[in-house]
Amino acid sequence: MEIITRLDAAKAGLKRYYTGKQCKHGHDSERYVYNGHCVTCAINTSLRRQAEIKQLMAEASLQHSS
Repeated sequence: MEIITRLDAAKAGLKRYYTGKQCKHGHDSERYVYNGHCVTCAINTSLRRQAEIKQLMAEASLQHSS
């Protein structure tokens, strides 16, 4: 991947950029221009939240059916 700064990516109208540095969780991936967050971290967070919501919905369903 080509290393590009957040500012240059924003000027070019890109949604993501690559710093060549790892995030605080050790991922060597692109970052979002709008918030600077690591793309891999964002995906992992989304998957974790989806699993949590699925569990909460299942628990709520069990409570209402009893």
